[in-house]
Amino acid sequence: MNQENNISQELLETVERYLNHTMEVSEKLQFEKSLEQNPTLKQQVEVIKVLLYGIETASLREKMETFHQQFEATVPVRSITQNNRANSRLFYAIAASVMVLFGIFWFFKPQNSNSQLFEEYFYADPGLPTTMGTDRDFLFYDGMVNYKRKEYDIALEKWNKLLSEKNNNDTLNYFIGVTFLAQGNSERAIPYLQKVTTQEESIFFDDSFYYLGLSNLKNNQLERAKENFKKSNKPESLELLNVLEKK
Repeated sequence: MNQENNISQELLETVERYLNHTMEVSEKLQFEKSLEQNPTLKQQVEVIKVLLYGIETASLREKMETFHQQFEATVPVRSITQNNRANSRLFYAIAASVMVLFGIFWFFKPQNSNSQLFEEYFYADPGLPTTMGTDRDFLFYDGMVNYKRKEYDIALEKWNKLLSEKNNNDTLNYFIGVTFLAQGNSERAIPYLQKVTTQEESIFFDDSFYYLGLSNLKNNQLERAKENFKKSNKPESLELLNVLEKK
């Protein structure tokens, strides 16, 4: 059995606290340090993310791998030999047509394009536990329920009502920014996330730089993206920096 699949209940609960932003600051820093030093732990966290965020991505990859295996099995080997350029060109023309028909021609985009990097590294924040403590917080957590259901327009409508009274609230600005980004609207996400990056005491401080960097990446603002990833302690930020520095 692979180590990354051997996930204990204790580790699952630890990762859930990390993703739900319920860790103490000291524990969070220690956990992120462990992620940087322990590849197996990092892989286990990724497995848990898939479980928590849904299996759509894993399912899509599995289907695509199956499709490519079936597709390759139907292509004569002689059609792609180095000594037959005419057949090779014909093969790629047919392959491109098939990809369009299956709606996955995007799979052949250049490696590490900005849009591909964004899609690979973006995931919506899992949100906060919806334990409604007071009537005053009801509207926020009611919107959080919609957010977790990906009913983003409804969540934004509720949170914007609160934002008119709490314009600088880090939690509201953070989740509104992430929600716009989840909708693909990076331009609208940026000003909300920027507000959170000015509040060092916020529990969303590191995450806000990460999502702000992703917003810049989606907008092809590479230098700004690099600047923001450098200010985030998230392991994903370091990974993206390494990729972007090679561009």
